[in-house]
Amino acid sequence: MSRRRLMVGALALLGGPLLGGTGAAQGLPAPLPRVELAPQVAQARFAVLIPEEIIRRPVPDPAAETEIMRALIGTGYRVVDPGTQKRNAERNLLRGQDLNALPDLQTRLNADYLVTGEAFAEEYGQVAGGLRGYTARLEVKVIDLASGQVVFSEAFQGSGVAATDAVAGKTALMNVGRMAGQKLPGLLNRVLQGQTRVAQRAYMVRILTPASFGQVNALANRLKAGGAREVMIRSVDAGGALLEVVADGNTADVATLLENSGMSVTGLTGNEISVRY
Repeated sequence: MSRRRLMVGALALLGGPLLGGTGAAQGLPAPLPRVELAPQVAQARFAVLIPEEIIRRPVPDPAAETEIMRALIGTGYRVVDPGTQKRNAERNLLRGQDLNALPDLQTRLNADYLVTGEAFAEEYGQVAGGLRGYTARLEVKVIDLASGQVVFSEAFQGSGVAATDAVAGKTALMNVGRMAGQKLPGLLNRVLQGQTRVAQRAYMVRILTPASFGQVNALANRLKAGGAREVMIRSVDAGGALLEVVADGNTADVATLLENSGMSVTGLTGNEISVRY
């Protein structure tokens, strides 16, 4: 029996729930979805760092992470690349789940949002023709680095087959990354525009002029009267103040609310809004 026929038999055996449909993901990726990004989404900067593991085997280089980056770039998102050395260091930090490091990541990565999570592949066993089969699971979450809020979270499963364990494991990770890449751009665009129920988000409002606690508290009350669901005063000092505003809608909607409350908006970066009295 030819090697090509053996490969087809292996794909058929691993089909259905493992491959999530056809075996097309083994070859060229499917065309990316057409997504019309909102202006505020297109301007935001995204970093993609996903720790990956092939259980009991080393991962030669990221596969699921690469596919998600390809999908975001291909649909118009701004994806920053901190460089290989820094990327490896930050990925190891995330693998340790050090959430206290998230505020520093915004500066170190020069990003507004972090696409992270965890991906792992596990041996499924030998399939037809002596090929190796692996299943993979990818958990993706998108974090607003200004507030630390998780604005999106979802899990994906897939699989892959190849002649060796290393290639089969990487193929499984690549395939599950492609599945996420088909779904993530459109969902993320809707979430960041406030079009889904998971998008009741926290916006960081930085006051750049000195203000008393009374002035800041009065602003918080005006914002709540204007429609904000919750306003928390995070800090007040000689340099200004920091508020966390939970509101429906997108960054532009909150900026409009701030100007209607007597503030002058001087900057919009991701979910952070700079204002002056």
